[in-house]
Amino acid sequence: MSEIYFNFVRIIWNTKHKNETRVYSYLRERLKHAVRFRHKRGFGVHSPFMFNLILNIIRDKGKKFIYPERAERQPGIRYREKKFYRLLYRMANYLEAQHVLCFSAKPENVFLYLSEVGEGTKIVKNEPGQLAEADFIYIGRDARRVLQGIPLCLDEERQSRICLVISDIYKNSFNAYLWQQAARKATVTIDMMWYGILLYDKKLQKGRYNLII
Repeated sequence: MSEIYFNFVRIIWNTKHKNETRVYSYLRERLKHAVRFRHKRGFGVHSPFMFNLILNIIRDKGKKFIYPERAERQPGIRYREKKFYRLLYRMANYLEAQHVLCFSAKPENVFLYLSEVGEGTKIVKNEPGQLAEADFIYIGRDARRVLQGIPLCLDEERQSRICLVISDIYKNSFNAYLWQQAARKATVTIDMMWYGILLYDKKLQKGRYNLII
C-alpha cells in the first residue's frame, strides 16, 4: 500500500514540476519580448522588406485591408482569434500565396478568411503530402492530431518564398518543438509570443525579430 502511495505522490510531483517549468519558460519569454518589443515600430529593422512587413502588414498601420465579409460576420470567433485570422489574411495577400495549406482539427474559421485571399489560390487542409508544394502553411494549436509522427518536410531550397505560421509556440509543447526545428533553416523568424512566423527566401536578409502586437 505504501509503495502505491509513494508512486502516486511521485507522479503528482513530476506533473507539477513539469507544469511549473512550462510556466517559468513562458514567463521568461514574455519578459524577453517586453525588452525587445522595439521591432514593433520598426526600430532596429534594416531590411526594407521587413520594415514594410512589420509596419504595414503585421501591424496594419494604414488599415488598408478589407476583410472577407462572411468571415467577419461569423459568430463565435473571439477577439484574439479574429485578430490572428486577419493577420493570416494580410500575410497571405501580401505574399501573394498560391498554395495555402492549413493543419488544424477545426480549420473552418481559418478557411473563411484564407479562402478569399486571391483568385486562383489553392487552399488545402490537413494534407501533409502537399508540404513540398505549399508556399503558405498554417499550423494551428490543435495540429498535433493531424501531424503527430509526420516530419515537417519543407523544400527550403526552391526558388519561391515559403511562409510558415505556427500557433502557440510556447504554450503548446508539440508546436514549440515544430517551431524550434523549423526555425533552424528559416531566413527570417518573427517571434510574436502567441505565434511565430517563419520565412524561407534566400533573397531576403537574414533576421530574427521579436514582436508584441
